[in-house]
Amino acid sequence: MADKPATILFVHGADEWYGSDYVLYETVRSLEGTEFDAMVLVPDDITSELAPEQRLSGRLRARGVTVHAVPLTVLRRRYMTPWGVGRLTLRAPAAVRAALEVIGQRRIVLVHSHTATVLTGADLARTMGVPHLWHVSEIVERPRLIRTALARKIVRSSDKVIAVSHAVRDHILVTQPASASKIDVIYNGVDTARFAFDTPRADDDARPLVVGMIGRVGTWKGQELLLRAAQLVCRELPDTRFVLAGGVLDGNVTALEQLRALARRYGISEHVTIQDYCVDTPELLRRIDVFVQPSIRPDPLPTTILEAMASGRAVVATSHGGAPEMVEAGVTGLLTPPGDAVAMAQAIVTLLREPATRMQMGNAARERVLRKFSPAAFRAAYVRTYRELVSARR
Repeated sequence: MADKPATILFVHGADEWYGSDYVLYETVRSLEGTEFDAMVLVPDDITSELAPEQRLSGRLRARGVTVHAVPLTVLRRRYMTPWGVGRLTLRAPAAVRAALEVIGQRRIVLVHSHTATVLTGADLARTMGVPHLWHVSEIVERPRLIRTALARKIVRSSDKVIAVSHAVRDHILVTQPASASKIDVIYNGVDTARFAFDTPRADDDARPLVVGMIGRVGTWKGQELLLRAAQLVCRELPDTRFVLAGGVLDGNVTALEQLRALARRYGISEHVTIQDYCVDTPELLRRIDVFVQPSIRPDPLPTTILEAMASGRAVVATSHGGAPEMVEAGVTGLLTPPGDAVAMAQAIVTLLREPATRMQMGNAARERVLRKFSPAAFRAAYVRTYRELVSARR
């Protein structure tokens, strides 16, 4: 067995192509050219609007990475009750057995649980007697009992916890204050080469200005808040157009229709395009002038903000979660109070009316991504952490 490659086992709670999936893809890529190879486990119960080759699993397999779909225990929203957690606990042994069966004789030297809500990774690491790293990219606020129990499990069952932002780290420390030395922050990186840096000229008035957001449709992502702000913006700048792009949870296509109905109620349906999952994010970002991240609850470190910044777009974001660590207020964009449609509208109008400011912020945003959120720094930090954890167990 000693001559077999050292494998890092990634256990992920989804198989789609949203922010956390992209981050895992880049994390696996960090192993290329190192002493490690990768195996990835994803849940076998994912329903997605994406074709198999467009999902995380398909993209990884195209790079030669071994991926298995198994019945993982994942703390999804429907399980966030004491009864639901009990059901997951009963399923945990079967999940471990299924994972061990597909792992076979691979020489696993470390388990990396990717996202806070995938629970099988901790059980696997304990069963195999290898180090466990838990990558946390969520801020679970409620129910309070689940929040506390999950934070305790993450800290106690891991050799190292990686938080995607200081906001996430601080959130864990509220209930686990003694765990500070175990939690490091590694910011996600974004591949700037994927995003065109062609900010429109300040004197380009041949087309309507476009405001856009990208995010899965849900109660906390803020689509309804943005529509309220859009109504106010359109009163002052009636030629403005808005694009809201993002898929839905569990095939709930009625959520998109509800947003379209809300736009009609606000009298702005002719100004708003509400589309399903965005397959080509770089192309969409090329078509917008101002990017908005309107989340109602704290968003840990929204990848879409980094992608917009990499595209040279000024950002308007709510001032909680990881956004203040990404957007430098007044330099790369504007921050507004959570839930405040009036403030959001005012920030959008300011940027639309001041093309020179918009361009200056877009340029600064691109530079900030290159400086602070580079994929090279992200990958190097993970490889260094893997080596430290594996060496400590030898």
